[in-house]
Amino acid sequence: MNKSNKNSEGSGFTVPVKKPFLYKERLSGDRLELGIRQVALRKDLAVLYRWTNHPHAYRFWGMQEHTLKTLYEFYDLKITAGRLQLFFACVDSVPVALIEVYPVLESELAGKADFTDADYGIHLLMAPYREIKAAISVNIEGLSVWVLKAVQRMLFDFAAVTRIVAEPDECNTNACRLAEKAGFRYVKTLPLADKTARLYMITRDDY
Repeated sequence: MNKSNKNSEGSGFTVPVKKPFLYKERLSGDRLELGIRQVALRKDLAVLYRWTNHPHAYRFWGMQEHTLKTLYEFYDLKITAGRLQLFFACVDSVPVALIEVYPVLESELAGKADFTDADYGIHLLMAPYREIKAAISVNIEGLSVWVLKAVQRMLFDFAAVTRIVAEPDECNTNACRLAEKAGFRYVKTLPLADKTARLYMITRDDY
């Protein structure tokens, strides 16, 4: 993709429906390929359910009480309303991370800083460790940082995106450390409905 996706300018961050991968890059000495694709909600629902119900996601993802039906309804409502887009980061086409992308002005963060319609927030959930190890034949040091930086590159390919926001729970030290390693700048700590969050931002110029 070009650094500026003119088709997205002025109309928000949207992606071609039939394009299998929005972004690709080589990993680990060109032996593997990292790609980012949209989640097909019905087709991929079982993967989403397995990951969000895995113990590693319990504390900070907080979706383990969903059934398959309610999980589908939860995401379908947000996607249909334009409040969320879902993506998988894949290594050689095998999903290794779930990425939620949302317009900040359509979220709880609206009004808590000088946000505009060019600001997009992200949530990242890595696959359970055993699934990643089973899918990838070589050890990739810092895979989560690699994935998060690839998400930045994918989003900044769209002219409609000028700033990316992350708001991990302040108690989630791994997520806060990951944001900092990926180049996000800490802004402030603020209360949200279900957590006290550390607000991070990265701009196109920072990236």
